[in-house]
Amino acid sequence: MLSDNVVRLRPFQNDSDDIDRAVAWYQDPEVLYFSEGPNTMPFDRHRVERMYQFLAAHGELYWIDVWDNGQWWVVGDVTLSSDTMPIVIGEGRWRSQGIGSRVLALLIERARALGWPCLIAKHIYADNIKSQRLFARHGFRVVHSGVDSRGQQYYRYQLDLKSE
Repeated sequence: MLSDNVVRLRPFQNDSDDIDRAVAWYQDPEVLYFSEGPNTMPFDRHRVERMYQFLAAHGELYWIDVWDNGQWWVVGDVTLSSDTMPIVIGEGRWRSQGIGSRVLALLIERARALGWPCLIAKHIYADNIKSQRLFARHGFRVVHSGVDSRGQQYYRYQLDLKSE
């Protein structure tokens, strides 16, 4: 588990209550727009479960928990892998509260501990200004821009972790 005492990244477990919360997140138009791109259809439970199976097989999948009023609340999910690191703050009240920045700091620390040479955020859509700013604040730089199969412009961000 990774934690800064306000945010913790709890290793994914296929807990029914957490999955139920996640299904609601992936039916939220704002989450879908910024994480999957415009015109993305809501995810049903089966699609959410398949997504988590894929992410868990390709990296370290975590639930994002926030300490508030004396208890931990699950508010999103994140994956740390060699070629991507999607961060989703699914609970609307926790967006734009600095949670993503705390999560990203924990992931950078974890990648350094693993000895990784760099971190990559593979697709940040051009409309997702908040995510672009988040990654730039943590030292990531744009290393590629492109257009996905649906014609949506995206940027790839990278942070070099080489020791100084």
